[in-house]
Amino acid sequence: MKRSKIIGLIAVLMLIAAACSSGDSGDTTTTAASGETTTTAASGETTTTAASGETTTTAASSGGVEDYGESTDADPALVDKALGVPVADVNEIVLASIARASQDLDQATIDKAMECWSQPDCETGTGGEITMGYADGGGLNVWRQVTHMEAILQALTYPEIGKIISTDAQWNVDPAVAAGDIRFLIQAGVDFIVGYPDQGIAIADAILEAEAAGISYIPYSAGYVGLPGQDGALEPGVDYTSIVGEDLCQLGTSFATIMNEQVGTGTIGILGGTPGNALSLGWQTCEMDALNDTIDVLGPADTYWVNSIALETVTGWLSTNPDIAGYSYEYADGLYTSLDAYEQLGIPVDNLVVTVRTDEQTLFCDWAERDNPNYQIWYSAGGNFQSRVAVTASMMYLKGAEIPPEILVPHVMRLVTADDCNPNRVTPTVSNTSLVPDAVLVVMYPAG
Repeated sequence: MKRSKIIGLIAVLMLIAAACSSGDSGDTTTTAASGETTTTAASGETTTTAASGETTTTAASSGGVEDYGESTDADPALVDKALGVPVADVNEIVLASIARASQDLDQATIDKAMECWSQPDCETGTGGEITMGYADGGGLNVWRQVTHMEAILQALTYPEIGKIISTDAQWNVDPAVAAGDIRFLIQAGVDFIVGYPDQGIAIADAILEAEAAGISYIPYSAGYVGLPGQDGALEPGVDYTSIVGEDLCQLGTSFATIMNEQVGTGTIGILGGTPGNALSLGWQTCEMDALNDTIDVLGPADTYWVNSIALETVTGWLSTNPDIAGYSYEYADGLYTSLDAYEQLGIPVDNLVVTVRTDEQTLFCDWAERDNPNYQIWYSAGGNFQSRVAVTASMMYLKGAEIPPEILVPHVMRLVTADDCNPNRVTPTVSNTSLVPDAVLVVMYPAG
């Protein structure tokens, strides 16, 4: 069921709603136990007050999320969990996606989610006419697996979605594999595609083919199909529907500010994921531009977000420079494994500053055990839930909503404390900010 059919249905429903209206302003106010949420149908502005946890959302006159079957009445505790801390200016599509993230799932939903997660395709059981396509450029680590589950759980909140088809290029070095996955989804007749384009501009043609076929494409985790100014880059909102993620330059500048203040002078190592992926390239470029001249850089090194490759990289660096003062990386669990290099080489973990994006418990609990005041970790949030935002934005788009080219997810850098180690986490390799309920994680990872 492509966008035009759904738009027609929504138009009819809106006319019925207008006829039944008593002429009131449409303003609604909802108060939750842990914070107040006010929604007003007027301007489209979203504001979150960090000190109090209060979120105020105003829906645009051209159509707020409520006009497309969504609500911004998200549990404030879940908003804080997903973003890490209370933050200002949360996009209303982000709030709408979190509002659907139930933490109390029945067994039938858990069973269906596991079926869809473990199989390349599944029927949701609703009989819905919409088919969701999920295209991952590389799903071989825990972060990718959990992010896939986030998207599946989000899809299962929509009875209109009757089928889910998932592909995984497994970081194949041949971009034709990932491009072929997208073309397979086109041929399968999906109505929208979400995913992460590890191969970047090398799969641009396939993404353009999807959009030409009337299939929206929305990547998450700031997976731009090429960065602005890069040869062959596609433009979100023009060449593909939209993108979900942080401001990458702001993230990289945040990393640099911490390194400038906490390291000052010395050598740091910068690691990233797959070669040329926009997430790594975006923050790395801005971090290196903002670093003091007194800081030397090793890398950036491509690790494919594979722990063993990250360990190999850091081992090589330390072998020739045992006095590395810091590391920047997106992937906390990958850096946790990298620290094994210190033990293997007999080098103490001391006078070290780390900046990471994600918040896997492995790194944080290891930090707590080391109990060294000269070892700092600064982090933002895991971002797994961003795939949920991509699903909700896709469903709104199918119903006729105007989706902004970029759906920005705010980030805040925080210094790790002992409270950030949760020894009771179902599995320590999962980000603490993930919205996948423990009841699902324990089935996904029965060994912990």
